[in-house]
Amino acid sequence: MINRKHSNYLYIVVLGLAIFGLGVPSFGKLLNYYINDVVSYNEWTPELGNEFETNIASTFYKKMWFVNINGAIRNVLNQPEMNGVIKLNNGYLLSPMDKCSDEKINECVDNTATFNEYLQEKGIQLVYAATPYTCSKYDDELPKGIEDYGNSNVDRLVSGMREAGIDTIDFREEMHDDDIDQYDMMYRTDHHWTTEAGFYAYGVLEDYIQDKTGCDVDSRISDISNYTVTRYNKWHLGSNGQRTGIYYAGIDDFDLILPDFNTRLQDANGNVGTMQEMMINTDPLKVKDYTSRYTYDFVLGKTLGQYVNLEAKNDVKLLVITDSFGKAVNQYLSLGFKEVYFVDNVNVSSITPELIESYKPSVVIMLYYSGAISDDSVSYLFSGFDN
Repeated sequence: MINRKHSNYLYIVVLGLAIFGLGVPSFGKLLNYYINDVVSYNEWTPELGNEFETNIASTFYKKMWFVNINGAIRNVLNQPEMNGVIKLNNGYLLSPMDKCSDEKINECVDNTATFNEYLQEKGIQLVYAATPYTCSKYDDELPKGIEDYGNSNVDRLVSGMREAGIDTIDFREEMHDDDIDQYDMMYRTDHHWTTEAGFYAYGVLEDYIQDKTGCDVDSRISDISNYTVTRYNKWHLGSNGQRTGIYYAGIDDFDLILPDFNTRLQDANGNVGTMQEMMINTDPLKVKDYTSRYTYDFVLGKTLGQYVNLEAKNDVKLLVITDSFGKAVNQYLSLGFKEVYFVDNVNVSSITPELIESYKPSVVIMLYYSGAISDDSVSYLFSGFDN
């Protein structure tokens, strides 16, 4: 019979072997990360530990298996938080946002107002379009005791923009007024809106642009009956899902929306092809990979670029300043109007009076996710337009 002392020794030996067995391949992956910058998991940030701890967590062998088990246990125990991610009462995952200071909000509004005044003098229309946030302002579904300022930040910024005379589209309000459940337009495991939401957003923007410019737009583009929608069931595990695993909140479906009518676009390099050929990457839809959060980003990534529509029914040129939320919208903007020029909203310093004079946009669209509203944001730092 094994006594307690020997039992403890045996436990220590088994635990040591387990740690060693997992540690050796993990060390190899860690070296591969430091030497070759290869990392198989990328949702661990410095906020979850110091840099070295974060690097170890990002390369730990079979880590996703442990994350899945952890998520399953937390789901059974009905725990609303895991690895900095909050599970809302309806099962959606949220990375809470801090409150943006009033000083920063005012700075963002003032910079945008100055930019708007410059554009108005040139006869160019500017619209600020606020995208929805995982947590709805009309039904936040927040667990008791959880604080989040994502919607509050958007509310204060949109209010300031309107007071400054800047045209705004608040897609949270648009969806609510159209009796659309905002949660149906968001991924459960990701912070992005869905491809259906992007198509809806295009319709709203099309109406706005037509109203401001009086242009004609091919009526087929905003009619979903002219598209084939292919659903990839349980295909997308987004950024929040990568931190919580496949059992904590489930896996999202991913819908690919492609036109049934002829399209012809030309990119900045002179290449010509259909929307599908120029903008859509179907490789991530060939094999399921729950260890990657990039289904949305990789499939739609090429929609953000500079495109000329060779079949356009108008001469409207758009300057679209956006983030990854624009990936679900830009393909339709490119089909509806003559030309679309994309600028990443973390690189607004590249937008100069010289660019405006050279490109001569008809409309400038600022399509921003709420994450751009923070004290360290650079997405509103327009400069050179106050002379």
